[in-house]
Amino acid sequence: MGAVTKIEWCHHTFNPWWGCTQVSPLCDHCYAMMLDTRWFKRAHWGPRAPRRYFGDAYWREPLKWDCLAGAERRRRRVFCASMADVFDNEVDPAVRDRLWRLIRRTRNLDWLLLTKRIGNAPEMLANDWGGGYPNVWLVTSVNQAELERDVPKLLSIPAVVHGVSIEPQLAPVRLGRFAPLLQWVINSGESGAGSRPFHLEWTRALVTECRSAGIPIFVQRLGSKPYEGAIRLRLNEYAGGDWSEWPDDLRIREFPNVGLSSEAAAGVDAGAPYRQRHRNSGSRY
Repeated sequence: MGAVTKIEWCHHTFNPWWGCTQVSPLCDHCYAMMLDTRWFKRAHWGPRAPRRYFGDAYWREPLKWDCLAGAERRRRRVFCASMADVFDNEVDPAVRDRLWRLIRRTRNLDWLLLTKRIGNAPEMLANDWGGGYPNVWLVTSVNQAELERDVPKLLSIPAVVHGVSIEPQLAPVRLGRFAPLLQWVINSGESGAGSRPFHLEWTRALVTECRSAGIPIFVQRLGSKPYEGAIRLRLNEYAGGDWSEWPDDLRIREFPNVGLSSEAAAGVDAGAPYRQRHRNSGSRY
């Protein structure tokens, strides 16, 4: 869990459990799996591996974040399951039910659920999901083939935000007919040991599509091996995280224009996170 996190598009991370199983080429160099390998000899990774669960004190932390956000009248974003997958079918369903209860209680937090298992979601969502919880964004991680297969599944589930995470991007991806139906795109190169190349023209193509469809896009990092044409960029910051080193046209970090009523009530321009590009280098939200 992270009360403070270096993931640029969220304020906090929360894991209802720890552990997962690889299901996609995007998982080959999964940072969470690498951390589990380093700390626990990959004890919580793979089919039939026991997931790591947490106690009551851990589960109380988001309640504190919620109180703080309410006092500040400013919403906070929580990346849920940064070390897992909410729709993993190898976990105790009672723990996932506890997560839904926690999300319902924390109305000042926007919960960002990123998954590679969106096909499992209809059977695993809360019984009272209805038209979607107002503070939950559903995002599925995709390459091109998975986008074609999984975005229809994503869009069939009611949610205030339907998004795709194209990170790490390993090849060109076109949103195509799905572009007008999405509310958010996250994009990044790969980082860490064995990183695969990330070509900046891939991001530029996505930016063009998002601009045409009016979708906010968040370019998180350029990864460890960014290429401008045939030339590999040598960046000082780990994983291309310092955007003062980036080409200016890729310094784009935008959010969906939802879940901002408390900010507007506090006198904050509710549209600003969508319209403005955050220019402060290495910003943490």
